[in-house]
Amino acid sequence: MKKCTYCGQESVDDAANCSGCGLEEFEADKPAQPEKMDDQEDFVTLIRCQKLIDADLVATKLGSAGIETFIPDEHLMQTIGFNLNTYGYVRVQVRRKDYANAKDLLSKPEDA
Repeated sequence: MKKCTYCGQESVDDAANCSGCGLEEFEADKPAQPEKMDDQEDFVTLIRCQKLIDADLVATKLGSAGIETFIPDEHLMQTIGFNLNTYGYVRVQVRRKDYANAKDLLSKPEDA
């Protein structure tokens, strides 16, 4: 049974509107709890690039190898990228479990 947040009337679970007041204001069953990630799922900084385009190239190379990447400074650099000295460099992050593989992949020379 769903309970109306306005009048407190209980209605059947598949009801679209409250049977007492007619509103669509029902209490949520239970708020969803965020899933706890373990330490291997945390993102860590792999490399810092001077330009956003360089960070995008690194992320693309890692992504093609199946390594998930995240660029936390992407939107900041799109907005105010003209002032690098104030905000630093663009970070490319990977999951902690993929760090060693990503480092190895970046250290390999490009195929000619």
